[in-house]
Parts: sequence; C-alpha cells; structure tokens
Amino acid sequence: MRDKPAPAEIDAATVVGVIKRVAERHPRVHCLTNTVAQNITANMLLAFGAVPSMASHPEEVAAVAGGAGAILINLGTISPEAERAIPKLLEVARQRAIPLVLDPVFVELSPLRLKLASEVLWLPGVTVRGNATEMAALDRVMSGAEGVLRVTTGVVDRIEGMGRLFLVRHGNRLMTKVTGLGCASSALVAACRAVESQADLAAAAALTAYGIAGEIAAERSAGPGSFAMHLIDALAGLDEATLAARMA
Repeated sequence: MRDKPAPAEIDAATVVGVIKRVAERHPRVHCLTNTVAQNITANMLLAFGAVPSMASHPEEVAAVAGGAGAILINLGTISPEAERAIPKLLEVARQRAIPLVLDPVFVELSPLRLKLASEVLWLPGVTVRGNATEMAALDRVMSGAEGVLRVTTGVVDRIEGMGRLFLVRHGNRLMTKVTGLGCASSALVAACRAVESQADLAAAAALTAYGIAGEIAAERSAGPGSFAMHLIDALAGLDEATLAARMA
C-alpha cells in the first residue's frame, strides 16, 4: 500500500508564477490527442498562452514533437496511425528530456488502450491525468512505473506521486457537460509542465487556473454551449487579482 502524504497547499503566487511563465514563453505542446477534442484543446492552449501542434503521421511526428516544450498523448480516439506514432513520441521524449502527459481515456474499456498506456508508462517521470475510473484501471501499472505523477480529476482533483498531495477544489459541474474539456485540461497540465520543473506544482497550477476559469464561465453562461465559449474567454482573461480572490 502506498504511503498517503498529508495535503499540501498551493498559493496564488505560485499559480500566478507558473501561468505567467506560460504566457511569456509560449511553450509548444505537441498533442497526439482525441479527434473529438482537437479544436477545443487547441483553443484552450492558445487562450492560456501556449502553442498547440497536433501532427499524428508516424513519419513526421518525431520531427514535429522534437522541438516541443511538452508532449501530450491522449488515447481517446486511438487509430492504427496513432498507435504507430506513440513509440516515436516516447523515443523523442526520452532523447530530448521532454515532459510527457498521458490522458488514458476509457483505458478500462479496451485491452489495446491498457497496452498502450503501459508502454507510455515505461518512460520515467510521466504525468497521468485521468478520472477515478481510468486511474483505478491503471493502478497496478502506475505502481510499477518510475516517477509517475497521478493527477485524478473529479469534484476534488488529487495530485500525488512526488511525496506531496495537492487537492484542487475549483471548478463547476458544467465542465462535465462539454465534450473535450477533460482532454483540454490535460493539455494545460502539459503547458505548465513545459515551464515548471516540479510536475506536481505544474499540475496543481494548471488545474487551479482551469477550475477558476470554469467558475467564472459558469457565472456568465446560460448552459453548456455558451459555457464553452465563456471558458475560453475566462482562461484568457485570468489575472493575479482574480486568482488571489478566488483562492482566498
């Protein structure tokens, strides 16, 4: 049984510091991601100050990802082409020490997804962002992985695996009513990881900012359709005062 660390706190200054670095450095996040989520993921990254790239062809994916600040592998709509691309992404991440985030969408439903997730987790230091069901399906694999950071999102997000436990309590139920928002959150974690060497702080900062943007969007929207639009605007408009007030 894993030791359970005491909850740690992330303060507004730390969150602001991470997202400011994203806005200043414009890290590119290479996303091998769910086709359902590509558009909203790209727009969320741009609103956050990062740059998306989404090449998936096995013959070019390593070249395109080689200069990225972080790599996201999302198993949401896996294809034969993407299956062949994953080992090339893992190799370029290993050779160039590029941070990698895994989003194991519906890993509990498919032996192929479990196999691919297991292959990704052979790489040390992977951040895994999934819901509780997905994380439970991967628990045995993650237990044997080196340096994995577990990011379990839900009503309360749990970030653990580096000797600390961060709990993020921001967000709104409408974030579960729009396709692709969970996938987009993994991309934001990757964007923060590109500028922050401590993976748990990067994930906590990303999910805090995203959750607060979700709270703001919910106050402005009439339902799921308008919520998605307001979420992008809220994410782009986050500032230190807003974060500090919402985190108080």
